[in-house]
Amino acid sequence: MASEGFNSTYDPQRPVCRTGIEAQPLANGMVYISHPEFSSLIINKESWGFLQLCTGLEIEALNEIIPERLGFRLTIDQLRSSISNFASRGLFVGSTEVSRHYRLFDASWLTARLAPLMRWIKTRWFAAVTLLAFVASLVLLSLNWHRFVDEVGNAALAHPIASILLYYLTFIPVALLHEFGHATVVRHHGGEVPEVVIRSNAHFAVLSNTSVLREREAMIWYLSMGTVVDVWVWLVLLIAFHFFSHYLLLMFVLPQTIYFLIYSYSIFNNSDYLKVVASWLGQPVPSRPWNFVRDGWRQRPESDNARKLLNIMTVSLAIKIIITTLLIWTFATGVYRVLVLYAIYKFLVYLIGKWPEFAQRMRR
Repeated sequence: MASEGFNSTYDPQRPVCRTGIEAQPLANGMVYISHPEFSSLIINKESWGFLQLCTGLEIEALNEIIPERLGFRLTIDQLRSSISNFASRGLFVGSTEVSRHYRLFDASWLTARLAPLMRWIKTRWFAAVTLLAFVASLVLLSLNWHRFVDEVGNAALAHPIASILLYYLTFIPVALLHEFGHATVVRHHGGEVPEVVIRSNAHFAVLSNTSVLREREAMIWYLSMGTVVDVWVWLVLLIAFHFFSHYLLLMFVLPQTIYFLIYSYSIFNNSDYLKVVASWLGQPVPSRPWNFVRDGWRQRPESDNARKLLNIMTVSLAIKIIITTLLIWTFATGVYRVLVLYAIYKFLVYLIGKWPEFAQRMRR
């Protein structure tokens, strides 16, 4: 690769890949790449080969040597799109990644020890037991609902600032367990999990080689395993809440409860739930779910599975609207400060997630 020192400006017509990129071959023809200037990635070997060709050649000259060096052809438009995509991730000299994540540690050792458990977990009986655990959680929540609402209201009045911070912070370790659920399935199928990362919004994620999940059943288990972990965490927290009353315990129960009541079956934000349903029905995941639902009811899809996907998404959206309305009514007629604090929390999360983008705009 060319030296970075001769030109520090990104030129899409003459892209220069950064030097010093560490590359590690993975299963199924994938490559794990890392560098201090961009977030670690898992890409296919063809993409890695392409990056190695980006030494400052004109885009036309680069396009001419790709078939000879890599064995496939790209149109100029496809090449420009690929260059733009890699630039948005900060892989070229002078390019900047908008939203970064940072490596914390190698997750291989932990997922390697958890992976053998998948032989018992990836079974119908465990799926049935998990469903019973979910039902038990709903029963426990209903039995303690009035106390739960009262304690949430009291926490909003007594500890408003601490409650906002703890609502955010207590969800982070549970989210990490959720990600390890996904990653363990990948490891079980022979894929690598080279790192645990922290995102710019302070949430954790696990970088995994998901290319090994070739069968639909494996992909469904992968997509659903995070929620399986969440169900058991929620059940444990609700059992503790049933017998004990403590502010810190409430701050662990609250975000998990809101997650299951509103977000676990959401059809938006590229959710695991929507991916599972689409994968189960053999349908592509709608890139714009709201448009898919709206257009689907204007003109019904032709295939039976597409109609099933539309019906499931519609029912899920209706349930979400009903439960959200009931929650708003519950706290609006009780301690309305809970809604105010939640609105502040959502705004702060938005700012935290967007701050790298805002910072980049200010530097321009």
